[in-house]
Amino acid sequence: MEDIKQNFREYFKTGKGAKTVIAILCAAAVILLTIWGVLRMNRLREAALPFDPIDSEQEGKYVSLDVIGVDDWCAVRGSEYYFVVQGADELLYLVQMTQKDFSSMQAQYEYWLSSSSDETAAPAAPVPVKVTGYSTAFPDQLLQTIAETYEQTEEEMAYYLGDYYLDTNITARNQGLIALPVFSAVCAIVAFILFLNEIQKKKNLERSLKKLESGGLLVESFRELSAYGSDGASEGIILTDHFIFDKNSCSIVPYKDIAWAYKHVVRRNFIEVNSFVVCCMRDKTRQQLIPLKHKKEVIDRTLMTIVQKNPDVLLGFTKENKARYSEMTKI
Repeated sequence: MEDIKQNFREYFKTGKGAKTVIAILCAAAVILLTIWGVLRMNRLREAALPFDPIDSEQEGKYVSLDVIGVDDWCAVRGSEYYFVVQGADELLYLVQMTQKDFSSMQAQYEYWLSSSSDETAAPAAPVPVKVTGYSTAFPDQLLQTIAETYEQTEEEMAYYLGDYYLDTNITARNQGLIALPVFSAVCAIVAFILFLNEIQKKKNLERSLKKLESGGLLVESFRELSAYGSDGASEGIILTDHFIFDKNSCSIVPYKDIAWAYKHVVRRNFIEVNSFVVCCMRDKTRQQLIPLKHKKEVIDRTLMTIVQKNPDVLLGFTKENKARYSEMTKI
């Protein structure tokens, strides 16, 4: 008997395709996480770069600046606000940030106002606020707008501010980086689901073999599978004289054990996306038979064969059949 069981296991064993897909998904998850980790480490290293508004090699790189003073916004473009700030080195810089960020720099704003006044002595500098972002080249017309705000020439403003500003809006630039762990998680989840599916298939097969052996049908079922092994194999469901072999779920179903059979249709937005045969067994268990291809033809043929082999079976999903099945399986 054990030889027959082993032959069944060899026939229903997980195909190389499923194992390959699981391996590829796991590898993809690891690779994406590794890339994400490397990129994050690079960002951390880049965070140490002090912002230099005249260094062209810093363009597009992650930089930081310690701010001790900030003026009210001097230019706005859409939802982007630009502020002239004073660094801890007492030089001027241009920073693009939100109004919320500006509101959090009240001490720096008051310091700017006090140090700009001729009537008060120079106040003590507040604790610097570190801002981080990307070194970005001035877009067209921005320098002109700022120069008009401060009633200076463009050449004078370029002398004070340099050629680059610090853009604190890092969300858009980090979207690709954020997507990496998300895609990695998706790959891992799909691989895990496929892995659980393969485990369930093995459980289904062992359960079927146990039932066949206890009913004295193990040898007969193997003989029929050997005789009809190639008939319907590509469709996933093999119909023999006394058994249904479902390679998709790794199950063996004797016709005589089926009490009720019907077609189950899954719809989304009223559109059919999947369909399969549900066999309600006399022992109150249920078995789904899911064709791999030619679904409609295989499902119709399977239901017709079940009725031919077991004329007493309840066919179709109706309230009457549901009630009769409940009554039939009452113990």
